[in-house]
Amino acid sequence: MHRNCLLLCLLVLVVIHACVVNSLKSDRLCSQCSKCESSTCPASEAYPHMTAYDDTLIAGALQSDYVDSDDRGVYSVPDIKGGESKKYNSYFGWRSTSGSASGYHRFSNYMDRCSGGQSYLTADKHGKVSLRSLSSLKSLGEADWKSINPPKELNHREFRFWVNRATGKCLTVFGGKTKKRTVGVTKCRFDGSNPYQLFAFRFHYHKAFCCCGVYNE
Repeated sequence: MHRNCLLLCLLVLVVIHACVVNSLKSDRLCSQCSKCESSTCPASEAYPHMTAYDDTLIAGALQSDYVDSDDRGVYSVPDIKGGESKKYNSYFGWRSTSGSASGYHRFSNYMDRCSGGQSYLTADKHGKVSLRSLSSLKSLGEADWKSINPPKELNHREFRFWVNRATGKCLTVFGGKTKKRTVGVTKCRFDGSNPYQLFAFRFHYHKAFCCCGVYNE
């Protein structure tokens, strides 16, 4: 009887493991970009997600199943945690580099390995935010972003305004209540009257893919 119970427990564990493994396939990602730097993911703390004030995810190509590899736009999309959904996966976020002298940051999409370097978060003079290569920019200031603290009553949960150096405008989520909303830049409302100009970096990396077929635990 005891032996039968042990066998039953082992069988249950095998089934659970198989279900978890099956739910973490990245067929959609692999069909678009299969390039990996290694067989294991790097430390995830260096590549956080950017989230909007309403906790939606700010995602470029391959950072969400809502954004395809050939789409150079940046969007606010549902924030899916790793292992929570059978349909959608979780992915790594943004690399950040900064010049201590200038106070500006540059963000590149960690997942975007197959676009030939068109991975930097940029804004043009028309207010369009997109992923582009540094060499394609009219001014490197189009890829430079400065953090500004919000008013005291909104200065919690690490929210910040992000001001683009070339345009002088703030990163902003547009588009009502649809699941996929466009991110652009517009005039800054530093009084907090437009909460969709507030963003924070979060770490949601339990069971998140860093490339085709490779995810962290």
